[in-house]
Amino acid sequence: MIDKSKRVETFINNPKKAVWTLTLPMLLGMIVQYLYSLTDTFFVSKISTDAIAAMQFNLPFVFFAISICFGLGIGITAIISQALGAKDTHRANNAAEHAVLMGVVIGIVISVLSIIFRYQIFKLLGAPENIIDLSVKYFQVIIFGFVFNILGVFFRSIMSGEGDAKTPVRFMIIGTVINIALDPLFIFVFKLGIAGAAWATITAQFIVTVLYIIFFFVKKDSLVQFKFSDFSFSWEIIGTTFKIGLPASVSMMIMSFGQMLYNRIVVFFGSDAVAAVGIGMRLDQLFFLPIMGLSGSLVTLIGMFFGAKRIDLVRSTWLYVIKWGEILAVTFGLLFYFISPYFMKMFTLDPAIMETGVTYIRYVVFAYPFIVVGMISGRVFQGLGKGMPGLILTTLRIAGIILPLALLFTRVFDWGVKGVFMAQVISSFISSIIAYFWLSGNMKKIEKKVIIQEV
Repeated sequence: MIDKSKRVETFINNPKKAVWTLTLPMLLGMIVQYLYSLTDTFFVSKISTDAIAAMQFNLPFVFFAISICFGLGIGITAIISQALGAKDTHRANNAAEHAVLMGVVIGIVISVLSIIFRYQIFKLLGAPENIIDLSVKYFQVIIFGFVFNILGVFFRSIMSGEGDAKTPVRFMIIGTVINIALDPLFIFVFKLGIAGAAWATITAQFIVTVLYIIFFFVKKDSLVQFKFSDFSFSWEIIGTTFKIGLPASVSMMIMSFGQMLYNRIVVFFGSDAVAAVGIGMRLDQLFFLPIMGLSGSLVTLIGMFFGAKRIDLVRSTWLYVIKWGEILAVTFGLLFYFISPYFMKMFTLDPAIMETGVTYIRYVVFAYPFIVVGMISGRVFQGLGKGMPGLILTTLRIAGIILPLALLFTRVFDWGVKGVFMAQVISSFISSIIAYFWLSGNMKKIEKKVIIQEV
C-alpha cells in the first residue's frame, strides 16, 4: 500500500508501475459500472424496444450535463496534482474546497433548468412522438439526482488529483451493486416501468454521495483536507480550473451535441436503427473501459510530473500508455468483429435491429486504434494544463468531419446507415494523426524550454 504522504515520490520513482496503480482500480470500477449498464439495458429491453430508444435519447443530454462538471473536474485534478507535485498542500486543499462548492451550485442550476424545459429538450433531440413521453418519464426522475451525480464527479476528481484510485472504485462498486439490485424491484415489482430504472439510479447515486461525505468530512481519510474555516476564495483557482476544464467541458458538450445530431441522422432510418446503435454502443463501452482507465491516469501523472519539473517522464509515460492502448484496441476490435451477432442476440431477436447493430460494430472497430491516440493525447494536454487542443480536435472531428461526411454519405451518395458508420471511422483516423503530431511538437517545445532554464 502506498503511503499517502509519499505518493507523489513513489509515482515519480516508478512511473510505469504508477500507470497501472491508477489504471487497474479505475478499470475494475468501470467494469462493474459497465455490467450495470448492460443489466440496465437488459431490464429496460424487457419493457419494449421503444423503451431502449427512449433511454438512448436521454444519453446525449445526460452526457451534456455531466460533461460540464467532468471537464471542470479535469481542471481540478490537474491543479491538485500539479500542486502536490510542487509540494503545495495549501493550494491543493483550497482547490478541493472550490470544487465542492462549484458542484453544489452547478447541480442545482442544471436540475432546475432541465425540469422546466424537459419536453422542449426531447423535441430538440429529434425524438419521435411515440418516444417523447417515455423519454420524459425517465428524464424527469433522473434529473433530481443530478446534484448527487455531479458531486460524485467532483469528489472523484479530487481523489484523482491526489492519486487515490481505489477509494472511488470501492464507492462505485457499492453504488453499482445497489443500482443493479434495485432495477428489477422498481421496474417490475413496483411496476414503475422505465421510470423505475431512473429511480434505481438516483437512489444509488445518493448513497454514494453520502459515502463520499463520510470519507472526506467525518473520517478525514484523504491526503487533501477540507478546512473551510481556512477557506479563501480564489479567482486564480477558479480561472485556472476553467482555463483547463472549460475547453474539456465544451469539448464534451460538442460530443454530446454531435451525438444528438448523430441520433437525428440515424433516426432517419427508423427508431429501430437508433435502438440498434444503442445496443451496439454497449459493446463499444467494453473497449472504452481500459482506454478510459489508461488515459484517465495520465491527467494525474502528467500533472504530478509537470509540477515536479520531471518533463523527461512526461513523454516516456505518454508513449508507454499509447503502446498498451494500441494492443488493447487491436485485441478488442478483432474480438468484437466476430462476436457481434451473438452479442446482439442477448438484447433483441428482431432481424432488422440485429443486422443494423452488427453492421455498426463491424464498422466502428476499425476506429479503435485511432480513438486511442486521440483520447490519450488529449489527456496529456490536460495534465500539462492545456485545455484548448482537446477542444479544437473534438470540434474538428465532429463538426468538421463526421457530421458533414455522414450527411454526404447518406443524403447524397445514398449509402444508407452504413454511411454514418463509415464517417465515424474516417473522422477518428484524421483527428488522431493531428493529435499525435500536435502533442509531439508541444513536447519538444517544453523540453527545449526546460533545457534553456537549466543552462
